[in-house]
Amino acid sequence: MAGVYTPFVYWAQRKDKLSLKVDLRDVSDPNVQLDEYGLTFRAYGFGAKGQHEYGFQMDFFKQVDPEKSMYRTTPQGVEFMLMKQDKQWWGRLVEQEKRPGFLKVDFDKWRDEGDSESEAEEEKAKRLEAYRQESLKKFEEEMKEEMESRAAIKYLKTWWLFAYNFFQFMGYSFIFFSCVIRYMMYHRDSFKNTWEFTGQMVITCQLMSFLEYVHAEVGLVNSKPLFPLLQTLGRNFILFMVIYPEELMYPLPVVTYLFTTWSCIEVVRYIFRFRYPFYLFNLIGKENLPAKVFKVSQWLRYTIWIPLYPLGFLLEAYCIFTAVPYYERSNKFSYQFDKVRFHYPLMMKLYLMMLAAGGTMLMKYMVRQRRRKAAVKRGKERERSAQEKAAAHQHID
Repeated sequence: MAGVYTPFVYWAQRKDKLSLKVDLRDVSDPNVQLDEYGLTFRAYGFGAKGQHEYGFQMDFFKQVDPEKSMYRTTPQGVEFMLMKQDKQWWGRLVEQEKRPGFLKVDFDKWRDEGDSESEAEEEKAKRLEAYRQESLKKFEEEMKEEMESRAAIKYLKTWWLFAYNFFQFMGYSFIFFSCVIRYMMYHRDSFKNTWEFTGQMVITCQLMSFLEYVHAEVGLVNSKPLFPLLQTLGRNFILFMVIYPEELMYPLPVVTYLFTTWSCIEVVRYIFRFRYPFYLFNLIGKENLPAKVFKVSQWLRYTIWIPLYPLGFLLEAYCIFTAVPYYERSNKFSYQFDKVRFHYPLMMKLYLMMLAAGGTMLMKYMVRQRRRKAAVKRGKERERSAQEKAAAHQHID
């Protein structure tokens, strides 16, 4: 029956008859074909799937008497009274051993062989209680499976984030200390080998930074995906479209200063922003951290960016400004299409304006974050002060 839904059918039996109720409301003029071996039903009405055409066909376990059987249509459904030929209790309704999914027991009318009215009521109560217990057990098992599944997902999520964050922390730490230690040892002579020592690690860490956006987008972390995406795209443009293609940029001091600033921002930001090694402490609970360490980490988290972010934007802008003459001489990424010419240095200059707009937007976002954190802290301090005063008054009383 293509396009025809199957309604729920509730059945019960007595020794001499069967009762069927088709759960289909607002039925008019149903198509019923009944013989001693089976029943075919088809009608248009409102059932479990809404207002549609419904139908089913069943072969009986034994024979019925179609002449003495009858049915009626009510607002609640279609009811059948089928008279048995053998006047015996049936083991099941349909010929097939496996009960169809649409066939349900009508406990309100059910009788077993030898049941009296009181026994029937008692049996009905037992069946209902057994059904309730079975449903409750099934629900508990489903809830347990769901909780186990959620726990497994949370476990994988937690350790994936920790592994990713720890890798990034170690990478940026390598970049930062490599730049600083080499400058302390060789001073300005360290600039010419900065790319040789740190370039591959900078590329790796910056490409991995795209996962920050992915984590926020899929809900692994509770943050807005826009700002990680803008920051990652901006830095990767500087790295892959300004520094990496032009080897004459490698020994310039601005590259060393930029890599040092980027890595310093990331190391500090991710230590104290529940990422990288600080995330490990978050796994075991911040209450296990010394109170003073946690307060210092919170202060650094919302303060250290104030000098570092503007410095990073200025160095990125200066890096582009320094690279423009090299790209004008080499004509890299500049193309001529008939009468239209794409001049890459001009695009770099336009990007400077975009950098200013994006940097301003990111700075405003960080200021809002800092103010929000400060407001929460003041609220907690006021609440703690009120609790201490209330406890002192209670002690006096």
